[in-house]
Amino acid sequence: MGNKQELLDLIDKAGKGSIEAAEAIAEGYFKGSFDDKPNLTKAKKWASYAAKHGSEKAAEILAKL
Repeated sequence: MGNKQELLDLIDKAGKGSIEAAEAIAEGYFKGSFDDKPNLTKAKKWASYAAKHGSEKAAEILAKL
């Protein structure tokens, strides 16, 4: 249940412009931290957003997708 709250907090921060939060969301979905398994569709969405705003880590995630 803690992961759900962490996700909500990250989404809130990302909504306020935090690229670091957006990349953390992308990484969490990529690794399956927020669900029982990876959600590559959501990982791609968040990684695309973060990469577009300069996140190299998100660009690396996108390259793996």
